[in-house]
Amino acid sequence: MTTTALVTGAGGGIGRAVVRSFLEAGTSVALVDADDRFLSHTPDLAAEFPHLTVRAYTADITQTSRVGTLAEQVAADFGRLDALALVAGTVQTAAGIADLTPTEWRRVIDVNLTGAYEMTHALVPLLKQDGGGSITAVSSWWGRSGHAYFAAYCAAKAGLIVFTQALAQELAPLIRANTVCPGNIDTAMHRAALESEAAERGVSFEEIKQSEWAKIPLEKAGAPQDIANAILFLSSPAAAYITGASLDVNGGVVFH
Repeated sequence: MTTTALVTGAGGGIGRAVVRSFLEAGTSVALVDADDRFLSHTPDLAAEFPHLTVRAYTADITQTSRVGTLAEQVAADFGRLDALALVAGTVQTAAGIADLTPTEWRRVIDVNLTGAYEMTHALVPLLKQDGGGSITAVSSWWGRSGHAYFAAYCAAKAGLIVFTQALAQELAPLIRANTVCPGNIDTAMHRAALESEAAERGVSFEEIKQSEWAKIPLEKAGAPQDIANAILFLSSPAAAYITGASLDVNGGVVFH
């Protein structure tokens, strides 16, 4: 029987790596992204993996009604759900707390935290349907410790860790729930955060990049595949006795 995974943020750097990892492992995938332009590669994936079901859905995961419809569509198209990978996220525009607007605060919290609630609220029944499965959410090392000028992002990612721990207790033993906490992963979103921080601090992009990446004991930024590997592991039978965990994948930049 073919298993099924749903990946939010499927068109981003990490999301694309997660989707491909699931497909290469023999898992059918539902790709979800707020921007259909980021899902244009779906037909190519379907052609590359003809023995699997590959479907794309454009959805704003912060909208309750759209997520409810999405859950119905996935149930109709796949008939089951075994793994939910909550990869979707957004970066905050760097700003001191006095300059952080209520609109920006709510936007960052909504995408990074409320979206995870909306997706689990709507899809847990489908996860339970065939005996359970797994939920893996992408948090951040900034959810482990605060970072100046990114209060909303840090709060959202910290909240996501504890939200997922609550799910781990509530949904056991049928459903396992864990988080992955990436460090500096070389994606467009990470570079956008560095550019924003550089502007806030009045330094160049290269200066802030070198400053941040120099803190990494493994002496390099991570790749999206590093996070995909962690999500695939936590979604697999090899992690059958792991729930409520937060897995740091950060090159050693912070220890917990």
